[in-house]
Order: sequence, then structure tokens, then C-alpha cells
Amino acid sequence: MLIKIKEGFKNIISKYKSIILFILIVIILAFAFSVYRARNTRLLDKDVYKELRASLEEKGEEGNQDFASQEELADFIRSWADQSGVVYTEDKAGNIIFDKEAVKRKKKVSPTLVCVSMNYETASDNAYLLAAAASLASSDIDSGRQTVVFVNDEQNLGNGYKKLSKDYFGNNTKVIYLDGGSKPYLSTSSFEKRFSTVYIPAKHEDNICDSAVKIKISGIKSGVVGPNIGKQPDPVSALSSLLTRLKSKSVTYRLADFELGSNGNMYPTSVEATIVLNSYAVSSFTGYIDKRSKAWNKAYDDEDGEDIEYTYEVVDDAYALPEKTYTEDTTDKLTDVLYTIKDGTYKYAESDVIPENREVDDVYGINCMTDLKEEDGYIKLRLLTEGYNKSYTDRIYFDNKAAAELYDCKFKENSRIEAFTNDKDSLSRNFVNTYDRVNESDAVDSTLEYDSDNYFTPCSYLSEKNSKADVVHVKMTKKTAAKTANTILCYIKSKGNTSFF
Repeated sequence: MLIKIKEGFKNIISKYKSIILFILIVIILAFAFSVYRARNTRLLDKDVYKELRASLEEKGEEGNQDFASQEELADFIRSWADQSGVVYTEDKAGNIIFDKEAVKRKKKVSPTLVCVSMNYETASDNAYLLAAAASLASSDIDSGRQTVVFVNDEQNLGNGYKKLSKDYFGNNTKVIYLDGGSKPYLSTSSFEKRFSTVYIPAKHEDNICDSAVKIKISGIKSGVVGPNIGKQPDPVSALSSLLTRLKSKSVTYRLADFELGSNGNMYPTSVEATIVLNSYAVSSFTGYIDKRSKAWNKAYDDEDGEDIEYTYEVVDDAYALPEKTYTEDTTDKLTDVLYTIKDGTYKYAESDVIPENREVDDVYGINCMTDLKEEDGYIKLRLLTEGYNKSYTDRIYFDNKAAAELYDCKFKENSRIEAFTNDKDSLSRNFVNTYDRVNESDAVDSTLEYDSDNYFTPCSYLSEKNSKADVVHVKMTKKTAAKTANTILCYIKSKGNTSFF
């Protein structure tokens, strides 16, 4: 019986020998292809990425001092490059540039330029972005010209972007701006930005009150102005609420002095002010301040707000009181302007012509009070306004202008940076396809969606360098940063190859 079974197996094997051989060859080829594909789609050195990210994040952990200056952050990046043996240059604007020439067989392949913002105040929060850019800069792949720039963007002023040499922007250059957030996507459009100033006549008089209250709000963590402005502690609005409270109670009061911790084009970090009033009104006023202070502590009782202090001091010593204050007219105008101007977001209504991929209640504009100071006989209120396009930005701009003119104050537009839009589809289409194919086996974020930005991005600066360059904004999360960086390497390496995947 056993002999017959063995002979049966031999007959089956003999009969289907060619089929079995074919199946084995297919399996071997599939395995070889999977190995080849893995070698060509797993290009990121994760050790470089993880080590640098951990070092940057450590700077922001509790008990450690974050970067104290832009120079300290730049020195950190330079030291990493020196220790890693990665060649770089630095331009006069403070940009750190990693530039690799094309390999011989890819001299004619379109160059790739990757930019990431370097801002010491946001470095630990954006550690995954800086680490992703560093892993690109240290990569060793055969490609066309590959340039990675850590752009000096201290205080979000954009100086490094504005002064970056046009030599990096050829007619066929593919430009990728790296950014981070809560959702990964690719964008080819973002808001415009405008700056304007309200001029409130600053007149002074002798102090007529017998008491004063000194208010101090400090320890606010700054950030880049964006659609989450409503969650940001706002010292200007805090001062406005105190002045408005006194005016609503028909109390005799004057603003004596103030100092705002302005931070360039980022959110203000503090405010100190002295308000004089008569002693009979002090108790009621300080009671209101107590409520506002508790509200602040409750609203910002998290890791980012743990250093915030909202305090006050009552001054009733006649010799310690301010000798001079702003006049009633100046104080009233400042109070009214701060109350009337909206500091926050503007959203689409049903009556609006809403762009594609947007809907009612999505953000179309942002207005932020970034500076308040006395200068040249005026109290100057500086406004940063962002909008989907000129039409929508104009709405906010003319609201601000109307508020100034309502109280007989001057209003002036200082500058404007046009919205970014890119109608080319070569880079965006190829990058999204690369992302999807490289990450097709991943369960989470295996595809990259298109979206449009509801805030200003440095892509406006980048696209101005050369209108023929192809510019995109790639947004990543902490979870997708490594795979996004790997996708960029795959995209760069695949250019000029007959077959890559």
C-alpha cells in the first residue's frame, strides 16, 4: 500500500513538474522584487532622525532650558553637521545650507530644494521637522542636485526666506517647504499677509487720581500666528478688558504707562501697565482683576501655560504714584480701539462664495494685534492680517480701518505679501503618488491628501524667487514625519530613473 502511495506522488510530481517549477520561480522573483523594492523605498536613516529629534525635544522638557537664542539653535545644527561630517555653508542671512551637486548621470535631472523654518522659540515643539530635514541633508543617494536649507525665521519675520539666494531657484527646480501640524497633507495655496498700523494721538497730563493699580501678565509662550489664535493667551485683549471694564462703570481712570512684550510677527509674550483711579473704585476693580486672573489660570492650566503669571499691585502711596498719565481723550480712544478691533479668526458665512474644499465656518482670515507702543507722539497699534485672497483680506483690513477712523485715529497699511498659489501639478502629483506607493502597506496615513492652507506660509516668499519654480507645502505630523522624509528621498532618487518601484 505504501509503495503505491509513493508511486502516486511521483506520478503527480512528474506530471505537474513544470507547473511546480513555475510557481517556485514566481515566488523567488516576488521575494527578490520585494527585497529590491524595500531597498529602494526605505532610504531614510532612522537613527539620524531619532537621535536628532530626541536631542531637540529634550531641550523643551521640564527641568531643561529651551534654546535661549537663534544663535544657540544655529550652533546646535552646525555642531550636529560637524560631528556627522555633513558639509554645509551659511549665508549672510543666517541660513544653514546643505547643497549637494548632481551625480554625473543625473546632471540634467530637475534640482530639488527643501526648506524648513529655523526658529529657536518653536524648535523643541518642531523637533520632528528639523530632524526630518537633517536626515535629508545627511542622506547619501544618487540624485540630481539636492539642497536642504534651514531657513533663519527668527520671530517669524521671514528674513531668511527673503534673503535666500535666487541661485537655488532654477526654472525647473522642485521646491518643498516642510511644515508640521495635526494633519498630514500637501498644499499648493496659502493665505496672503498684510501689516497695518493704527495711530492714536498720545497726549499727556498731570495725574488727577489718588491710587493706581499695576498689572503684570508674563510667561506667555509665543508662537506663529495661525488659525488657532483663539487658544493663544492674548495680553493685548487682557489689557483691553480692564480698560473697558472701568469705562463701562463710568469710573474716573487714566492709563499711565504700558509695555507690551511684542515678538516680531509672533504672538506677544507679556504686558505691564499702570492704571490710575480714585481709591473708592479700587476694591471693585481689583475684584474684577481677581476674576480675570482665575479665568486665565483655568483657561491656560496646561504644560504650555504653566509659566503664565497674572498679577497686580495696588499703589496708594502718594509719593509712588505716577506724576503723568495719558489724557482722558487718549485713554478713551485707546480703550475704544482695542475693544472694537477683532483679534481672532474670521469665518465663511452661507452668503459667501466659498472656495473648493472649504465650507461654512471654516477660517478665511486672521487678525492679530502684535505690537503696542508709544512712538513719535502716537500710540501705535500694529496689526497682522491674513486672508484667503485680497478680497477676503480687504474685509478685515477695512474693518480695522473703520475702527480707527471711528475714533478719529489715523490708519496706514505698511506692507503686503501676496497669497501663494501654484497651478503646476508636476511636483504635487508625483510626490503624492510616491507617498501613496511607498507607504501603501501602512495601516495609518498610507495616503497623502491635497488640502489648502488657512494661514500664511513662507511658500509666498519661495514662489517669488522664480515664478517658474514648482513649489509645494508638505505638512507632516509627529507620527508621519519619518515616512514623509523617506518619501522625499524616494521622490528625489526616482527622478531620472527608468524604473524605481
